[in-house]
Amino acid sequence: MSQPKPGDRFSFIYLDDEASQPHQAIVQRILSNREEGLSSPEADFYVAEWLEALPRDREAPAECFTMMVGADCKTYIDGRAVSVTFDDAPF
Repeated sequence: MSQPKPGDRFSFIYLDDEASQPHQAIVQRILSNREEGLSSPEADFYVAEWLEALPRDREAPAECFTMMVGADCKTYIDGRAVSVTFDDAPF
């Protein structure tokens, strides 16, 4: 999958928890660094984009959450590293 867009479904697991089960979510919005409150030009060296998502299961983070996609292609939710897989099927 290329660039994520609103409506895309994905699953993720927390990398710091060996017993982590996959959680399901759907992309609501793509946010810029400025929209997330990072206004310095250096922010672009660390963060590629922010995805605001809505969980699709009860075990995922509370109602709406933000996932950070780093410039190094690593992803984080609330500072915790996650592995993300986007679904190819339309929602």
